Amino acid sequence: MDSPLFIDIVLYTIYVLLAAAVLLTVWSVVRGARCEVRGTKYENGVPVRRIAWLAAGLLVVTLVVTWLTASTQPLTINGKTFSDAFWLRMSDMLINTALVLIVVLTITITLILTITKR
Repeated sequence: MDSPLFIDIVLYTIYVLLAAAVLLTVWSVVRGARCEVRGTKYENGVPVRRIAWLAAGLLVVTLVVTWLTASTQPLTINGKTFSDAFWLRMSDMLINTALVLIVVLTITITLILTITKR
């Protein structure tokens, strides 16, 4: 089967968007680190720094756990077998991490809405 007509344009667009996302992330982390003051930072009574560290820690732990539990079973897609264990594990890790974080987000929003209605 032949490649789609504009696959090169799609790939270069993905590369540009990925580079922009990485640069924006690095810039925002550096800017945030320079602007922060030592100690716990509160905004409207909410411990912003603690929540940020908790979210980053949850992401890292989820990535590690889903990497360790990821499947390396070869896949056959469109008649072609994919058997590279690293990329199978990587794709499984990213999919499962996204699903776990969506579930955590849903539970968190439900709890917040329940607590604020009291």
